[in-house]
Amino acid sequence: MVMMMKSNKHSFFILMNASLGLLTCFVYLYTWVAFSFMESMWSWEPLLSLAGSIAIFIIWNVYMLKREQKRYWAQAIFSYLGSIAIFAYFLT
Repeated sequence: MVMMMKSNKHSFFILMNASLGLLTCFVYLYTWVAFSFMESMWSWEPLLSLAGSIAIFIIWNVYMLKREQKRYWAQAIFSYLGSIAIFAYFLT
């Protein structure tokens, strides 16, 4: 039996995914500046922080969406990538 997510849980879920997207950007930029500034942005340290942030995103959504419909995964991915895209847009 699949249940619908309550409104307050859904809002918290979307805000947390957007926050995780912004946190991913900040952690990636911080590790790039701290460990490999003036080198390629595709060096090991920033990529490891990016992989860790994506792992946290996946673990968070597996925990939150274990009994929810699959359409919430699309909303999670959109809010995560959307916040990253907006951050990148305003960064340029």
